[in-house]
Amino acid sequence: MYSVPSLESLRELTLSNYSFILEDELTRTAVFNSLILGLASATVVVAVTAVIAWITVRTRLPGRGALDFLAFVPITIPGIVLGISLIWVYFTIPIRIYGTLWILLVAYVTRYLPYGIRGTTSALVQIHRELEEAAGAAGARWWATFRYILIPLLRPALVGVWIYVFIISLRELGAGVLLYSSQSVVLAVRIFDLRDSGNYTSIAALSVFLIIVLVTLVSVLQRIGGRTIREA
Repeated sequence: MYSVPSLESLRELTLSNYSFILEDELTRTAVFNSLILGLASATVVVAVTAVIAWITVRTRLPGRGALDFLAFVPITIPGIVLGISLIWVYFTIPIRIYGTLWILLVAYVTRYLPYGIRGTTSALVQIHRELEEAAGAAGARWWATFRYILIPLLRPALVGVWIYVFIISLRELGAGVLLYSSQSVVLAVRIFDLRDSGNYTSIAALSVFLIIVLVTLVSVLQRIGGRTIREA
């Protein structure tokens, strides 16, 4: 019910719309799926971009420029186009992940890979090669050098990339709206569906809940990231 803002209208205030978030099974599923996809996509993006950045910056492998270009191309592709492309791909190959969280994870990682690449590459360029050469001269293998020297020095950048990808994945709609099913619905898609049904009070409650979750997570992660940067 809508009314002119007044002291009298305060009597109409209710928390019943917030209970909808806890009582509605599809909404609970959307919250859970969004958190899982956020954690997974941020972690995969950080891991993949760390390796790609090392290949493009530190090696002379043929095709490293093309690899960097391909990793950056998804930033030019709208989420809806990416979703349609993934539908076509996974309908033509015998890997049945359409309608599951796996295809959403593929979409999220593909979509956010460019952000991780630029952040990690910029940080890696600032690290002197002499540190790796000294480790190699001391007999350290590539993996040991990467793990014990580069990763600690890249930690502030990797933490920043992880936080950014996690946050933006929670509000992704373009790709998710084409790839979800009743078991893989995410928060942004759930809000979109509620809008179609005209349930605006539940949308408002769910949106406030999403804002509170995002602000809380950003505050906690920034605190953790700040401590990580100081330790680095």
